[in-house]
Amino acid sequence: MSQQLVEDLKTLIGQEGEPREALDEVCKPMIRHWCAAMQDGNPLYTNEEYAKTSRYGNIIAPPTMMLTYTMPPLWPPKEDPPHHFEQFLEKLDKAGYLGILVTNVSQKYYKPLFVGDRITFTYKVTDMSPEKKTSLGAGYFVTTSFIFTNQKGETVGTQSFTVLKYSIG
Repeated sequence: MSQQLVEDLKTLIGQEGEPREALDEVCKPMIRHWCAAMQDGNPLYTNEEYAKTSRYGNIIAPPTMMLTYTMPPLWPPKEDPPHHFEQFLEKLDKAGYLGILVTNVSQKYYKPLFVGDRITFTYKVTDMSPEKKTSLGAGYFVTTSFIFTNQKGETVGTQSFTVLKYSIG
């Protein structure tokens, strides 16, 4: 990759993207579908009578769902401008690093997600490795951090997300 492209990518590191609000609020049907797909029988998530007797006083969503609520729909396509992470990946694609592999995801949870909550997230690319030789091909590890908040502005969780963008062939 050219030194100029590396410098262009470095300018995107640390820039926080515009906050993005989930299209849907936290809701019982999505919680139920998630629990069915994950075979998660925790009664806090689906048994209203049980959840009312808990310290939360009501059903909560599995914390791992926080990203789910903020994912844009695949259809119909939206015309939103690409955020920094998408710009980062597009630049690597154009440079021939077309392969992508998620290598690490870690989440931290601070507050429960309640039915009716509206989740918003902010994000930024926080790191890019020097080019690495891997068994898949030469590439770059790109790490992005997300901060998820509810409609009250309370941080409900954070996520670190690392991908390897590598050249194919």
